[in-house]
Amino acid sequence: MKRGQSSLEYLFMIAVTLTIVAVGMRYLAGVTVNAPGTSGVVIAYVNYDPPGDDVKGEYVVIRNDGLVDVDLTEWQLEDEKNHVYTFPNGFILKAGAEVTVHTGEGTDTDTDLYWGRGKAVWNNNGDTAYLYDASGKLIDKCSWTGDEGGAISCH
Repeated sequence: MKRGQSSLEYLFMIAVTLTIVAVGMRYLAGVTVNAPGTSGVVIAYVNYDPPGDDVKGEYVVIRNDGLVDVDLTEWQLEDEKNHVYTFPNGFILKAGAEVTVHTGEGTDTDTDLYWGRGKAVWNNNGDTAYLYDASGKLIDKCSWTGDEGGAISCH
């Protein structure tokens, strides 16, 4: 302690330093880093039982929490009954971006993809969405029981 510095001032400086360190550690813990062999791509949200027509309202949000863009060519989204959506050739999910995969029909964009199904995919009383990379490796999954109110946040 410097001459003239009270114990209270010293304790205050220690408390401020510890707070800064704690905030920094919390920030670093929340940052997603792509480790070798991982993509940072997750199933973020599933709207499995929308109001009205399920086919028109069902969707799954896929998010890239990683630090690099990911080519989703040949990746697959599946349910427990093996209904399979295959991502189109050349589809890149930018770092920090999301894409919504709709069950029904529409025109694909950078933010919305369409399965083109005429029937619902996701079971309202419980199901699991699986996301596989092009090599068939399970990247993420999200399950629900039907008690969540029609939609579930997965990450």
